[in-house]
Amino acid sequence: MPESTSIQADLNDPLYYLRNAHTLINWVSQRHGDLLDQHECDQLERFRSVPEPAQALLIRMVMRRGEYFRTDQLEYAELPDINRLLGLLADAELIQPDPQLNTDELGSLLRKAELWQLCATLAPDSPLSRSLRKQELQDWLSTHYEDRRLFSHWLPDAGFEVVALNISPLMQRLRLMFFGNLHQDWSEFVVTELGHQRYEPVPLDAGSRAFQQRTEVDAYLQLADLQQQLDSGADLTDLVSQLPDYCPNDWLEHRRRKLAFALGHAAERSGEVTLARQLYASNPHRDAQLRHLRLQELNDTPEDTFANAQQLLNDVKQPEARLRIERILQRTGKKAGHKVAGIKRPSLQEQTLILPADNSLRVERLVIDALSDDDQQAWHVENRLFNGLFALLLWPALYSPEKGSFFHPFQAGPADLYRPDFFQRREALVEMQLAQLKTGEYRQTIVQYYRQKQGIRCSLIHWPSLPLELVTQALELIPADHLEAVFRHLMLDLRHHRRGMPDLICFDTRQHDYRLIEVKGPGDRLQDHQRLWMEFFMRQGIPASLCLVEHH
Repeated sequence: MPESTSIQADLNDPLYYLRNAHTLINWVSQRHGDLLDQHECDQLERFRSVPEPAQALLIRMVMRRGEYFRTDQLEYAELPDINRLLGLLADAELIQPDPQLNTDELGSLLRKAELWQLCATLAPDSPLSRSLRKQELQDWLSTHYEDRRLFSHWLPDAGFEVVALNISPLMQRLRLMFFGNLHQDWSEFVVTELGHQRYEPVPLDAGSRAFQQRTEVDAYLQLADLQQQLDSGADLTDLVSQLPDYCPNDWLEHRRRKLAFALGHAAERSGEVTLARQLYASNPHRDAQLRHLRLQELNDTPEDTFANAQQLLNDVKQPEARLRIERILQRTGKKAGHKVAGIKRPSLQEQTLILPADNSLRVERLVIDALSDDDQQAWHVENRLFNGLFALLLWPALYSPEKGSFFHPFQAGPADLYRPDFFQRREALVEMQLAQLKTGEYRQTIVQYYRQKQGIRCSLIHWPSLPLELVTQALELIPADHLEAVFRHLMLDLRHHRRGMPDLICFDTRQHDYRLIEVKGPGDRLQDHQRLWMEFFMRQGIPASLCLVEHH
């Protein structure tokens, strides 16, 4: 059944969070039920079997951080008699009373004074100083006690109990299957109901799901766990041994390659060059290929690196990556005795402004104030103007319910937006919208979508930076062929080309013209992706210049 209306609960309902949980659970059960095993189905049945207040208490804990909870910190106005509800959840085996805890888990539950008292009880003959920080007390405890114990054995007279969630792995799996990711959570329902966020309604049916097989969910969770361990500083060799060789699902394979690159980069930073090279060499991810070439330049013969750089240059189309390869080609070619044509970089149009220093204002604001007058109006747009116009014109293509793009009602854009085949998969829709640049209809279309979609979350639009006045001025003064050139350049590599555009746009109403301006203050210089945009503008005849600011 298509889902295009609000599904979040009324916040006037004291148990709104439980209603939202029911929505998520039922949604996943209907669309992903075949991906749940019998144990997980049994857990859901036990959850549904307990009274609503007990369900609500469980969801309250699920929505909090961690798996262990002090009973004296479980107080909710809408849920009286917490101890009775905990008993019902324990009888249903949804929580574990008095769980076994290691010292890290125990330390995360205790306040500093409680932790000190425990350490003093365990070592009465050599009491620790009360001035020690909590982490120091935790370190002492971890050093002297490596075993797991029941909480009641650690602190028999604590004055409170501890319970553990038995349902955390299932709830994480349900959340993943609903959102298709782990960075969104239960709060999406609430902030949407409050009106803080709005999403484009996209028709969803039973086939609108991120995962088709249980093994795909398992693979995502495994990759997420490895990334978390990497971020926590776990042993790289151990993590590499756990990395899957391949994921048959295309988008999961892309995530695996990104993680493999991150592992390689971490190995490189820690001086494990051999491991880094192994990870890069077997990884088709573009950044991994570039880093591998760079390590070849540092460790192999110039002749071998030169040959590999030539091959990679033939395979890579994206301008920023090609520039990095060409530089390596230049350096290694020279060392290997080859004649290599120099990289011809066109001279950019420059202007210098000498302005009084004002530490209270950004340099872009100083330039706007200096350039704006009765005939000229400058705006600080950076990447937001062209990305916004692009998204508004292509809105029907961006929110087309293609398979593998939309899974739930809280998406700011399609899940495959930055994948290489995004625009090819929607070619007919994309070209139909771009054709309006030839007929002149695009102005009306962009303004119409601006008015209709104002405030709806979109991955390419930052609404506060895109006022209607800016949009209408841009549509009036930027020629359609300039817009088309920029839009098609964005489509070559949207992930990278959506950044690096000039800081300012200056409209001249008297001359009926415009120009783009990249501002650089004292000591600042162009980055590669910024220069590539400037060179692109020059080739297309789009007015763009570099403004160098000096202070007096």
